[in-house]
Amino acid sequence: MAFSEAAALEFTGGIPYAMRPEGALRLDVLSPPAAPGTAGPSRPVAIFLHGGGWHEGDRGAAMHPWLAPLLAARGFVTVAPTYRLSGTATWPAPLDDAMDAVAWVHEHIAEFGGDPSRIGLWGYSAGAHLAALAALAGPSVPSPGASPHPHAHPPVRAVALAACPSDLRDTPADPGNEVNRLLGHRGTPAELSAISPVCQVRASPPPVLIAHGTADQIVPFAQGEALRDAVRAAGGVVEWHPIEGGSHSWADAPVAGLDESAPSFGSLAAAFFDRTLAS
Repeated sequence: MAFSEAAALEFTGGIPYAMRPEGALRLDVLSPPAAPGTAGPSRPVAIFLHGGGWHEGDRGAAMHPWLAPLLAARGFVTVAPTYRLSGTATWPAPLDDAMDAVAWVHEHIAEFGGDPSRIGLWGYSAGAHLAALAALAGPSVPSPGASPHPHAHPPVRAVALAACPSDLRDTPADPGNEVNRLLGHRGTPAELSAISPVCQVRASPPPVLIAHGTADQIVPFAQGEALRDAVRAAGGVVEWHPIEGGSHSWADAPVAGLDESAPSFGSLAAAFFDRTLAS
């Protein structure tokens, strides 16, 4: 998919996509200008979920040059939603928010030149965890005590994940642990399994790209391998990218500690989405 990186990109920020007790949830759309002579929704769409351990970060992270701007320059309509953090609302709030953002994109992205039949979801760290559950799990993610989500997983065609916390079953009992903060209490074995993507991959999931640094000091490299194996066991197609020497921050700062020729998460995702969202 060719598109001039010199072309001006179009940014629409702060669009409300859902209402919550805490207020409106908003998203940003960054897209290439309409190509001359084209009409109607024609461009593939990529929705980015930021990282931050479920307790920090914001949608502005998508504006790193190697993330949404890179994809928009290559012809994608890109979307970056806010989701509620654990200091504001506990599980399943952030997953509900991510799924409502996908639902909004299905309903409205044609207004920005996007094709709602060609949506990819991608995320880094905590955002990758949410993207994995939203794209790979069954019709409703098991959440003890929670009602099924009304959108029942709006479909996405492909998902790209970097530094994904995929197996949370060994979460320590420490109440300050990020996973326990996400749940609002010490997680039970059933709850930790329910929010672990490796335990929730449905049969025949969409294509998935998994990138994980071999030197990740936050989310062990073995979690990337475990998710790769779980998707393959479910009959899915995996594009696997071990990033040699990559730390947890590799996807957020792509050349940190690496040779400058190392790929960025954006470049990997763009090539992957080019193939999986081609038509």
